[in-house]
Amino acid sequence: MSKFKEYLLLNAVFPLADKVMRTCAMKWYDQIAEMHMWSRQQIVDWQTEHLHTLIHHAYNHTVYYKEIFDTLGLKPENILTLDDLQKLPVLTKDIIRSRFDDLIPDNQKKFRYRTGRTGGSTGTPMPFFTDEDTWGFVTAIKIASWQTTGYRYGDLFVSLGSSSLFPVNKRNLISEIYFKLRNTIPLNGMNMDDEICAKYVDIIQRHKVQYIYGYATAIYLLASYCKHNHIVLPIKWAFSTAEKLTETYRETIETAWNAKIMDCYGSRDGGITGYEIERGLYDVGYISYCETESETDTPTTLITTNLYSFSMPMIRYANGDEVILSNNGRIGYNGQVFSRIIGRTSDVIQLANGRRLTTSGFNSMFREFHIRAFRILKTNTMELTIQIEKGFNYTHDDEVLIIDTMHKHAGEDCTILIQYVDKFAPLKNGKRSFFMNE
Repeated sequence: MSKFKEYLLLNAVFPLADKVMRTCAMKWYDQIAEMHMWSRQQIVDWQTEHLHTLIHHAYNHTVYYKEIFDTLGLKPENILTLDDLQKLPVLTKDIIRSRFDDLIPDNQKKFRYRTGRTGGSTGTPMPFFTDEDTWGFVTAIKIASWQTTGYRYGDLFVSLGSSSLFPVNKRNLISEIYFKLRNTIPLNGMNMDDEICAKYVDIIQRHKVQYIYGYATAIYLLASYCKHNHIVLPIKWAFSTAEKLTETYRETIETAWNAKIMDCYGSRDGGITGYEIERGLYDVGYISYCETESETDTPTTLITTNLYSFSMPMIRYANGDEVILSNNGRIGYNGQVFSRIIGRTSDVIQLANGRRLTTSGFNSMFREFHIRAFRILKTNTMELTIQIEKGFNYTHDDEVLIIDTMHKHAGEDCTILIQYVDKFAPLKNGKRSFFMNE
């Protein structure tokens, strides 16, 4: 794509789409470009200013934070610096579930926001609200980060995922406009059997696609198929997300296509983004201030404050992942940097009918049902057992739909069993392995 076409999209078409869809991505795109030139102190000053606004808002408009501050004998004026955040307790998912209404500000209607929900792999799915400003930043930082690879906004790319990366059901006009602007070919990555992989190879070759974005496992399985069948795709860059990019995954993708990889970390509930601009180092998005449970050279609990979370302030939120915050940062970037991320799991279930099921797609799918948590077990070569902790509004209709949907991805010849449990025991880091090959 020419520089002129990219310029036209970024400076005329996308701002118009922002206006029509009432989004704010291009405002953030310009802001990010400016902030990339700032010193570390300028970034800290900017974050501190927004922290003051957030703290006053949380204290004056939420029951929870008013109670926390008063109990500790604190006032908003006592949180002057980013380091002062440590005076406040960590916000856990259990606290959010039990005090959800108390975290909603009394002036929430003043803000434009979206509703989200964490997946069942961490236990009980947790609802949350995210300001439109956060969504705009996430979109803008993705564009800016991808551009460091030579990608131009509007270049064709394949999006290999599920409903968390693109709508897999009926799309509305706004989402159709979005994909037209992004020049995206959305492909479902929940089942990656050989027949599906062959179909995707044909699409990529036919359209000469050079960029692929999606779940790490799905990209790896496509690369494995290509490597096994001696197929070289024109892919230059792979942008992996949602799951842990293992060394095996990385090596297979790089050698199969002679491609480079940018791993992408995101936590919607925490408003966090991290892009692997330099191998092994993840640039953290400016709107989040991150801490860790302890400063060591081993990963510890990530604690984050989204400085633009006004529809539901989440101050010092622990999302369940573990990271190392790099003390040295990265040359050329003055924001915070992760040097290691763990907590995101990936796995594959291989069935005798050739179907290969990937984890993150089902994590997204199960958010749509009235369940508290789930686990998928392969109990035979052609049998899956779905363990479910029922939600309050769970009905027989949910069970029927779950079985029908599982058959769609696992095959009609796969036996789907439903087993109900009272509660799942979490792993040490609070997460659970929700794909199990027994």
